[in-house]
Amino acid sequence: MNKLLAALAARLDGLAMLALAGFMGWLATAGNYWMYLNPKFKPVTLAAAVVLAVLGAYATLRPVAKANLGRGLCYLALACLVWFAEGGLQTLSANNDSDVFSVAPSLPAPDIAPVPERLRAGGQDYVPINTGELYDIAAKGPGPAFERPYAVRGFVHRSPELDAKGQFVLYRLAVWCCFADGTAVGFRVKTPPGQQPPADKSWAVAYGHLAVIPENDRQDIILPGMSFSSVSAAALLAADALENKELIPEETYMFEWRQAEPYAF
Repeated sequence: MNKLLAALAARLDGLAMLALAGFMGWLATAGNYWMYLNPKFKPVTLAAAVVLAVLGAYATLRPVAKANLGRGLCYLALACLVWFAEGGLQTLSANNDSDVFSVAPSLPAPDIAPVPERLRAGGQDYVPINTGELYDIAAKGPGPAFERPYAVRGFVHRSPELDAKGQFVLYRLAVWCCFADGTAVGFRVKTPPGQQPPADKSWAVAYGHLAVIPENDRQDIILPGMSFSSVSAAALLAADALENKELIPEETYMFEWRQAEPYAF
């Protein structure tokens, strides 16, 4: 029995590598990969899992490390940490079913959903663009791009102060690397005359063009429930038309933004 335990302890490094390879493979194919890394890195993770599996198998069949109680306790502590961390993550997700951001995207939108060349509203064609791409354009300041008609979609944030101005915020969550560093990026939208703004927390599409916000009206808007938010303080979207959607699409996150057409939308 002692020899069996010693042989198993000597193979802990290889077994740990095999376990890590299995976890990485599961995470990239069936787990919540998007909460840790951008889904476009799945092929890299799967390739690393294959390499780890090969090395782990070799280390298990030909162990070189000697049995050591300290190493065994370290692996046990690591396994417990992973177990509790995964359980806490599942509990957090279960407690936030009402949160629109608790619904994981199935696949990256740029590779799945085709982007339309133009969207039409009120007899005019609009350039589909996401809030991150439009934010970059607005950051360059007034110019010909401000005169172009854009179609932007996202979640609606309303407040009494914005309602008094006939405005609301349209935003989406930009995932730069992983969900943990997600940033809400959006714009104040000026509601068309005679039209009511969309309902708070609903999903909407705004059609319009960029306009400069006067110096005395600029402010930093912090979106509730967001760790980080970037709402353009210097420009807003003057809407020609609004389209309030009853259903929130499966893909609400921004994994990609481009510098030229066709934009990721």
